[in-house]
Amino acid sequence: MSYLIKRVARRLAESTLQTMYEIAVEKMVERGFEPTSVKKIGGEIKFEVDEDELTGYEVEDIKADTLEEFMEKRIDGEIDQPRYKYDEDFDDDPESPADHHQTIEPGTYVNIDALREWVRTTKINRDPDLQDALRYDVLKLPTHLDRGLWESSLDKAIDHIAFKVARKIYYVGRKPPSMTPDEWDIYIADKRPEPGTYSKNEDWGDRGFPYGGDYKTTEGPIDFPEDSLTTQAMHKGFKEGGWAGVKL
Repeated sequence: MSYLIKRVARRLAESTLQTMYEIAVEKMVERGFEPTSVKKIGGEIKFEVDEDELTGYEVEDIKADTLEEFMEKRIDGEIDQPRYKYDEDFDDDPESPADHHQTIEPGTYVNIDALREWVRTTKINRDPDLQDALRYDVLKLPTHLDRGLWESSLDKAIDHIAFKVARKIYYVGRKPPSMTPDEWDIYIADKRPEPGTYSKNEDWGDRGFPYGGDYKTTEGPIDFPEDSLTTQAMHKGFKEGGWAGVKL
């Protein structure tokens, strides 16, 4: 009898795990991740995504009435928003109706000053590169201020990000909440500007132009970071400020 109970319990556990796995795959795909980002390992559901796509939290003691609600809450707690939502909270025209102003057509030059302010006040709260740049500014001693050589690493990082977000929006726009990433890709298929039309000084390096016909909205702002968003800015700031040899 004990053997039968254990066998039934094991089958129930396996069935529940499979159901949770299928739910997790569905929810992750909805967020723009690949189905392979969800794994069943050692009787547990695990997420295999980039480090910058994790919130850093492990959710415990989740209260939920259904397996679907449980998995939804777990993903909300452990997985950051998908990359394509990076600029979703940027409002280029606050006077427009909410559902309308979130849509930005390809070929649009957004307000770069508004973008800088958005990066400074909104993205800095969740962007570790911006926070690192801010710490560099705080730690750098302003010895060379009288020579006019010191520049803010944070300001450089903000300019860097704002430019790349503006360029990304110009080439692929931003979808409204009512459309899926796939629907937006179809919608903008014949609306994408030609490479090099955003700025005459564009240089895409060895990687080439990333926002062509093969680009998928779910890939997000793949134009950055190629490496740390602030590495070059901070390095230049230290060098010009006379602190290239200082270890913090």
